[in-house]
Amino acid sequence: MDREARSPPAAPAETEEDNERLRELARRCYEDGIMPASIDPGEMSGEGREVRFKVNRHIDQVKITWLKEHTVTIIFREGARFLSRKVKEDIMRAFEDERVADGSLRVADGSLDSANFRRGRVKVESPNVVSYVAKSEAVANWMILKGRDEITIGSTQYVFEFKPWLTKAQLRAQRQEEDKSTFWVVVPLDAFFYLEAQVAQAIGPVIRVHPAEQDRLKPAIINIKFEIDPAARANMRDKIWVDTCEGDALEVKLASAETPRCRRCRAFFHTEAECRRNRQQNQGATAHQGQSEATSRPQYQGILRPVGSQGANPYGAAVQGGGTSVSFGVGLNQGGEGVGTSGREASQGRQQIPTGGT
Repeated sequence: MDREARSPPAAPAETEEDNERLRELARRCYEDGIMPASIDPGEMSGEGREVRFKVNRHIDQVKITWLKEHTVTIIFREGARFLSRKVKEDIMRAFEDERVADGSLRVADGSLDSANFRRGRVKVESPNVVSYVAKSEAVANWMILKGRDEITIGSTQYVFEFKPWLTKAQLRAQRQEEDKSTFWVVVPLDAFFYLEAQVAQAIGPVIRVHPAEQDRLKPAIINIKFEIDPAARANMRDKIWVDTCEGDALEVKLASAETPRCRRCRAFFHTEAECRRNRQQNQGATAHQGQSEATSRPQYQGILRPVGSQGANPYGAAVQGGGTSVSFGVGLNQGGEGVGTSGREASQGRQQIPTGGT
């Protein structure tokens, strides 16, 4: 008698008790630092010295939900990004103390005071981003609702922003959406004076101008970002030309998500194959090959040196003269956040910071 093929038994449905157990394991892990040794590690694959785990979907969703309820992403704006790790952690403790001292915040088991309050964990993700895992969900919610704050250290005022934590996949999707409405400009220094007014007239109303310097104590023109009215997106231009009183024609380039961008140096307006870093690397390889060939021949050991070596660059690199203008980047976006990088050619890319996490 033939037997009919049977489907594998259905996986047992997760119960509320299972979810509570997983949440408790997540709490102990992120609050007390106790990793669950008996948790399902997931399906393992790979060979050699590398392996990959595909974790259980339900377990991971419970973990992510717990982190979203307790974790805040703190963004250190402008000069605050240069503060030391210890100072950043001390600032987070100061915010904790502020909330506890307030006395108005209540949790499920009573008021939040110094007697029952436990400090959260601080993880520095990058120079301008810190993740804070609060042991009280109420503290995390308070920070997110706070949104933004300032603190004065000495005579300097620093700005911080509090945002909900996002997973890397969620952050990547958010950045992709922002890239669709983010535009960058390469502009000569002498065109900077008119830039905001010209952008407003050629494209649309400017909602916000991000700070023109990273550190107020060390003023420098860096990449500048404008937030423009989303309705003006259709008015974007590829270039703005500025005719000066001396007859110069200054070219201002605008880059969008469709503009060629190098995957090597993250700069707009050229591809990876055209990147100068590739040429520098090839030149270095050629020089190394020449040195290898030279070592195979008898070497002169006297006191003479090659003609023209007097005053040569001791590091063996050519010294190039400066140009007549300095370029920097300007970003135009639809409600996104970003930090530019300084340099003689600011088109060498931008560093996007997370708006909801790292």
